[in-house]
Amino acid sequence: MENPPQTVKFLKFDKLQVFNFFFFGILLFLLYQLLRILSPFLGAILVAGTLALIFYPAHLWLARRFAPRNNLAAAVSTGAVLLTVVLPLLIFGWLLFKESKEIYPKTNQLLARFSQSALDFQIPEGLRSVWNLDAGDIVLGNIKNLQENIIKSAGTILKNIFFFLVSFMVVIAMLFVFFRDGERLLHWMIDLMPMDTEHKYRIANQLYNTTIAIVRGILLTAAVQGVTGAIGYALAGAPAPVLFGLLTSFAALIPFVGTSLIWLPLGTALIFVKSLSTGLFVILWGMIVVGLLDNVLRPVLIGQRAKLPVFLLFLGIFGGLRIYGPIGIFMGPLLISCLIVFLQIYRETKNLQKAE
Repeated sequence: MENPPQTVKFLKFDKLQVFNFFFFGILLFLLYQLLRILSPFLGAILVAGTLALIFYPAHLWLARRFAPRNNLAAAVSTGAVLLTVVLPLLIFGWLLFKESKEIYPKTNQLLARFSQSALDFQIPEGLRSVWNLDAGDIVLGNIKNLQENIIKSAGTILKNIFFFLVSFMVVIAMLFVFFRDGERLLHWMIDLMPMDTEHKYRIANQLYNTTIAIVRGILLTAAVQGVTGAIGYALAGAPAPVLFGLLTSFAALIPFVGTSLIWLPLGTALIFVKSLSTGLFVILWGMIVVGLLDNVLRPVLIGQRAKLPVFLLFLGIFGGLRIYGPIGIFMGPLLISCLIVFLQIYRETKNLQKAE
């Protein structure tokens, strides 16, 4: 008996499917355009969001005191953040840029007063045969590179001073919005996600824990680097080691250049004020001990709190800095955290489907 001829079945779409394709296509296009518009200010928005998370417990305390005047509580919290964090960092950055322009000329003038023999006589005889380099050139080269990095970073801001002011205003405005409406916006965004409620809050909780872990890791690492730097400065006999250790902690918060802003000029000065061996000890202590702490301790501290693999976190931090710049220290771990949670949810969902 012959099989009846098979009819070709064409894909059929009902009105709901057509509407969904059209609606989500337009929505994705609009979201992409919005992301392009906001892209110049993503860094400012991320900074504001991070500061809001850090100070949100204090804001809740203020909100209870000022209730139901939410606007006043948000304004006071925003002003407190500006006075305690933002403005001091801006002042420190400006002074750093201003002073960095004088580091290289002053050092060059200081080196000009010394002949090469005055620098070489302190080098042991056994090292002179293998160290055939100009000590003055080494010192000047390191300081010049440091100065160029500082001026390049600050010069970019000065060349785009209007954009910098706009970004600063965005930080202030977003801080106010996050303090006043942050909790409501967060719940609204979570409700929009087409996922189970448990999964949505699991992702939100992981992102929150990762952000807090990043902030705590940065601050704790900076504190440890400051203490370690102070120990090295004291061993070298540098003046005011505690003060220079405190300055090292502040400098550790600055991306890329970091603690070298303190130990490199200090070590260079000690070469001339005390001896070559003392100055080199401070520079090597800063490079090997203080500098490596940042690479090792920060991923460990962040990984423990965020419950992320240290190796992946290490790559995420430095890869994020390479791709996104300073905000990459947040973007890298957050992206890795999201990826891990999504993979965990996918595996759990797949196992449940198999069990059924």
